Amino acid sequence: MPRHTPFTALARRVAPPLLSTALSSIATGLLTLLPLRFTAAGLSQTSIGLLATAEAAGFMLGCMHVHRLIAPVGQIRAYSAFAALKAAIVLMIFFVSSSVLPLACLRFALGFNAAGLAVIVESWLNALVPNHQRGRILTVYLLDIGLFYGVGQLMGRNLDLGGPELLILAGIATALALVPVAVIDVVGPPPTHPVKMEIIKALRTSPASVLACLLTGLVGTAFTTLAPLYSHQIGISQDRTIILMVCVSIGSLVLQWPIGFLSDKVDRLHALIGLGALVSVIALVIFLLPSGEHFLLLALLFIAFGGFVESLYAVGVAHANDRAAAADYVSLSSTLLLVWALGGAIGPSVGAVAMQYTRPSAFFVYAIALSVVFTLFALWRLRRRPEERSAETHEDFLAYPQTSPEIYSWLPYHPEVEDGHDKARPTTPESNTEHRR
Repeated sequence: MPRHTPFTALARRVAPPLLSTALSSIATGLLTLLPLRFTAAGLSQTSIGLLATAEAAGFMLGCMHVHRLIAPVGQIRAYSAFAALKAAIVLMIFFVSSSVLPLACLRFALGFNAAGLAVIVESWLNALVPNHQRGRILTVYLLDIGLFYGVGQLMGRNLDLGGPELLILAGIATALALVPVAVIDVVGPPPTHPVKMEIIKALRTSPASVLACLLTGLVGTAFTTLAPLYSHQIGISQDRTIILMVCVSIGSLVLQWPIGFLSDKVDRLHALIGLGALVSVIALVIFLLPSGEHFLLLALLFIAFGGFVESLYAVGVAHANDRAAAADYVSLSSTLLLVWALGGAIGPSVGAVAMQYTRPSAFFVYAIALSVVFTLFALWRLRRRPEERSAETHEDFLAYPQTSPEIYSWLPYHPEVEDGHDKARPTTPESNTEHRR
């Protein structure tokens, strides 16, 4: 696409994948209410945590292997197949709502499917968007996911979560999501590539970043799963519980940019230490709140908790890229996404066990313990490696959604890598950052 393409013309070209993403995000937002449905069906908190673990494991496996399914059939047919399968899986949940093993298989398939849908949409956008406009489209994409995810949650406020309506609405939204991509009128993007877990290399580059992304998975994903159960068990009504979950989504969406802006101005390791400490403090305040009282304060705390936990991931990725060679940006960021998914596969089960065998607020003790350990480790790194930090260079902060490794191929402020050699990309209008590597 030529560099002078007007933004309005570009908007028309990217509208189909963005519309599909919006519809799919509505379905995903509705499905965040499944823990309340499973509770009504008589499942234990530990079982609900294991179901979330199955979905996270499916997502991680999908990120690593879904390209093998996409390459032989092409992006459009693969997306149609994934969307149709997701709609069918969602509807099948109705028939096995109290059987843990079939539910775990379905949730695993949902996670794998989510990776496939995201890889396809993001590869389309990557092919459609010229480099100088990627920063803007990335922001639109992030807002598209966050806003419609919240819309999906709000649609469940007055539903009977034990009935079929929740699953029917999610199935309809998912089925409709395949329509815009199926009629897209541009040449398909190049095939996606496999992603490898290079954790040792990532640890050598930035151990604090690896632990920040792991902490986000351990705490953030667990919180998304278990916060509805916590709210329900302390006596908060369904509609207010859903409002609290929307507050978490709002915090995740809106706080990353100001926190990222501040992290551009300071040593990012300082920012990670501050975020770890803030997560600890907020979790402690929520733990000490009287059960079910001070709803407005609890909503504000949920906004802050969601925003700070998610920002750990975004700032962690930025900190790792500050320390990495340009040729390693994509593989490093993709590895950190998989580390986050690994944390997401562990956290819900551990947090659910703590809640089931102690008290509902035990989750926040779990969150405090992990965030304090991370903060102490980051402080140790701060004292340990000052000479390495003095050599770091800052790239402008970008907030990436945790959707698939394909999103990191956008990297609008970074050089492209071809055949092992760096090829400079023009910077975006939003950035005056020099490429100093």
